[in-house]
Amino acid sequence: MSLFNIFKKKNTVEENEQLTENDPLENFPELLSAKLLFIEKPNLDSNQLLAGVKKHFANVEHSFSENTFIFSFPDHTIQLADAIIPAQCTIMIPDQGKSEVELPEAAFQQNWHWPEANQIAKNCTYEILVTDFMSRTLPYKERLNLFMDFLVLVIKVTGPNAVYSSPAQKILNPQNIISIWDTDKIQTLNSICNVRLYNISSTPNDKELLMDTIGLHTIGLPDFQIRFSAANENEMANLLWTYAYYAYEYGDVILDGNTLEGLKAGSKWKCEKQVSLVGPERIVINITPD
Repeated sequence: MSLFNIFKKKNTVEENEQLTENDPLENFPELLSAKLLFIEKPNLDSNQLLAGVKKHFANVEHSFSENTFIFSFPDHTIQLADAIIPAQCTIMIPDQGKSEVELPEAAFQQNWHWPEANQIAKNCTYEILVTDFMSRTLPYKERLNLFMDFLVLVIKVTGPNAVYSSPAQKILNPQNIISIWDTDKIQTLNSICNVRLYNISSTPNDKELLMDTIGLHTIGLPDFQIRFSAANENEMANLLWTYAYYAYEYGDVILDGNTLEGLKAGSKWKCEKQVSLVGPERIVINITPD
């Protein structure tokens, strides 16, 4: 799986403060969200949205207001202390009369997968927010499939020009999201995960890089990070994607002192859980090459 064609820009990194000793070395699920970005003002037809969702979800309930569309899925339930409630997904329009897109600076820094991403996103003037809601305690695979099924349906109905994935901090081509999800779910993590590269060299003559994954933390799994100087950057990126899919398949099962195979067959690279060196602050599995 090819990720980076060329690294045109490398960012410096600052270390985060460490968590206290009593904090557990695990990530807790966070909100899944994506911003659909439009050059022209979108026309949100509630009946069209509902019809699109019902094409995939036979059992769905809804509640609509002027700026918020809430869909509940009784087939995906959450057990609370005194009740069982359905998982939900929402569509929110920040301000019907507002012609402005708000994205963090990080959105424009690691879009190696789509060269046109930054310019297209900067040309957009309207946004729609898609999130899950009351679903964090679902098994993470069920939760991600529910969110992605819903997101793809909304993309098909609304036709955005770009999509910003908050978990992955990257801008995505909407048609790629649809084609990958509809035809090749082996790339399940494509829309919520990214692999990032940073230059952490202390002097101009050094070449020390840090590469990490981001996005797994939002579904309660550890991300990965590795520091290196001599390895090929594309090969290392592909290896981190392999680690990410291993964690997605088997869960948070890698313990301190465990090893993962590195770039060479039979190599054993040691694992240790720690706080990420690059924000957002989260628990990662730090990989030490042999």
